[in-house]
Amino acid sequence: MGETWEFERLQMINRWRKQSCKAGESGQAMLFVLLALGLALMGAAAFSVDLGNMWMQRQTAQNVADAACTAAAMDMLTDATSAGTTQGGFTAGTDFSCSGNATAAPCVYAANNMGYAPAALVAGQPGYDVSFTFPTTVPGVVDCTGTPPPPVCTAAGFTPFSTYVRATVANRVPVSFAGLLSGSTTTDVMGQATCGLVFSSAPIPILIMNPSLSGTLDVRGSGSQNKITIYGGPQRSIQVNSTSATAVTVNGGPTVDLSKGGPNLSGSDIGITGGPGTPPFTYLGSPPGKWVDPAPAISDPFASLPVPAKPATNGTITPNVPAGTKGCPAGTSGGCTEYSAGYYPSGIKVKNDTAIFDPGLYYIDGTTNGLTLDANSCVRPSTLAGDGSGGTVFYFNTAKTVTVVADSGSKCAASITTTASSGTGQLQYGVKCTSGSDVPANLPTTITGNLLMGACTGPYGDPLGTDDPIGEQHGIVFFQNRAVNLGGTQPSWGGGGTAAILGSMYFHYCNSDDDKPSGTPPITGLGSKCNPSAFTDQISLQGNPGSESYVVGNIVADELTFGGTPQVYMDLNPNALYYVLKATLLQ
Repeated sequence: MGETWEFERLQMINRWRKQSCKAGESGQAMLFVLLALGLALMGAAAFSVDLGNMWMQRQTAQNVADAACTAAAMDMLTDATSAGTTQGGFTAGTDFSCSGNATAAPCVYAANNMGYAPAALVAGQPGYDVSFTFPTTVPGVVDCTGTPPPPVCTAAGFTPFSTYVRATVANRVPVSFAGLLSGSTTTDVMGQATCGLVFSSAPIPILIMNPSLSGTLDVRGSGSQNKITIYGGPQRSIQVNSTSATAVTVNGGPTVDLSKGGPNLSGSDIGITGGPGTPPFTYLGSPPGKWVDPAPAISDPFASLPVPAKPATNGTITPNVPAGTKGCPAGTSGGCTEYSAGYYPSGIKVKNDTAIFDPGLYYIDGTTNGLTLDANSCVRPSTLAGDGSGGTVFYFNTAKTVTVVADSGSKCAASITTTASSGTGQLQYGVKCTSGSDVPANLPTTITGNLLMGACTGPYGDPLGTDDPIGEQHGIVFFQNRAVNLGGTQPSWGGGGTAAILGSMYFHYCNSDDDKPSGTPPITGLGSKCNPSAFTDQISLQGNPGSESYVVGNIVADELTFGGTPQVYMDLNPNALYYVLKATLLQ
C-alpha cells in the first residue's frame, strides 16, 4: 500500500514539472489584459475626442443661433417702427430656412459666425442649416399689467405682426469612434435661441416718429427769443426717427438748449436716425450731452394707451360763473364759462371769453371745431373736483384738433399761482397733483396766460402713480385719434403771455386698418403697424415776442415744428415709464 502511494506522488511531481517547464507560456494572460486595457484606453481617448468636438460644435451652433435670432428680431423691430418696410429679406410670420434663403440678413449673420454659409443637410456629410419659426407665445414673458408695470412684458396681441422668432441650428459634425457605435460617420448637434419684440418700460424723450420725411423736426424763427430749452428727463431729450438726411431743418437762427437736460440736469442728447450729421442750429448740450447720429428709432411709447370710451352724456356749458369763484380769475369782466367733462359733438370754441374746465375726459367729436382757443380767449382749470382725476384730457375723435391762436391767453384777467395754495379741488396744491409732488424749479411762480393740466390718476395719469420718485405728475392732456388723417388741419399751440401745459401731448396718425382684411374689427392703435401713408400728424408750437410757453410733459408726434419767435421751456420726467418696443434675446 505504501509503495502505491509513493508511486502516485512521483507521477504527480513529474506531470507538474512537464507542464511548468513549457517554453514561452509564462505571462500570456498578462498580455491579453494589457491588450484589452490598451484598446479600452484608445476607445476612451477617441470617444473623448468625439465628445470634445461635439461640445465645441454645440457651442458654435448656439452662438450661430443667438446671432441669427437677434438679427431677425432687430429686422422685425425695424419693420414695426418703420411703416411698410420688410427688412432682412424675410417676412415675419412665414417660416424659412437659410438653405432656401441664404441672402436673408439672419442667414448672413449665421454664416459670419460659423465661417461658411449654411446649406441643405446631406446624410453622412458635414454641414449645417438654420431654420426660423415664429411662435405665438414664449414661456415666462408676462402680460403688461400691474402698477407699476413690469419692466419687460409681452407685445403679443398689441401688434398684427409676429413678435417672436426662434432660430434652430442643425450642425452635422463628423465622428470617429462614436460612429462605430451608431453606424454613422456624422451626428447632429443642435443650437436654439428664441428672440422677440417685447415692451420694455423706460422714460422717453420728445419723440418725432415719421420714419422717412425731411424736416420732421423743423425749428423756425430768429432773434434772441427763438429758443427751446429742455430741463431734466432721460439722457436723450429728443429723438427724431426719420431716416432722411435732412430730418432736422431750421429757418433763421434758433437755439436748442439741452445744457440742463438729463437726469442730473447736466446735459442731454439729441438722437437722429437720419441726418444731418451735425446740428443745424445753435446747440447747447455738451458736455456731457451730444448729437447722436445715427441713432436707432424708438417705437410709439403710447401704443398701448387705450382709446377712451365715448361718454354716455354730453358735457355741460354753464355761462356767467362769477369772477373769483370755481377758478374763474378775479376781475374777469362778465365772469367765465364753465365746461364739464363729457361728450362734445360740436367741439369747443372759446372766443372773447374765459373758460374754466372741470377735471375729466372731454370727448370731442366736432365737425367745425376741436378745441379752438380764438382771439381774446383765456382758459384755466376750475377748482371743482370733477371726476377726481386731477386734470383734463381732451380726446379728438375727428380731424378737428386743438388750435390756439396768437392772441389767446394774453387777455387773462389775473395770473394763477403755481405754488401750493389754499384752493380746493385740483388746485388745492397749485399745479401739483398731491402735496408731495414736485414742481419744476424753472416753472414760474405765476402763469399769466392759458393753463391746462392733464390727469394725475387713471389710465391717462402718471403711469407710476404713487411710486413716482418725484411724486405724481400730470399725464396726458391732448390725445388725437390714431385712425384719423388730419389732412390740412394740424394741431397748433400759440398764444401770448406766459402759458403752460402740464402734461403730455400725443398726435400720431396710424392708418393700420388699411393693412387688414375687410370685415375685421378695427385696430384701436395698440402698437399696430402703420402703412407708409401714415405718420402725418404735425404739431406746431408757436410764440409771440415776449411770450413764454412751458410744457411739463412729453410730446409724441409724427412731426414737430417750432415757429414764430418761440420761447419754449420743456420739463421732462426722468422717471415716468412708458412702454417702447425692443428686440431682445429671450431664451
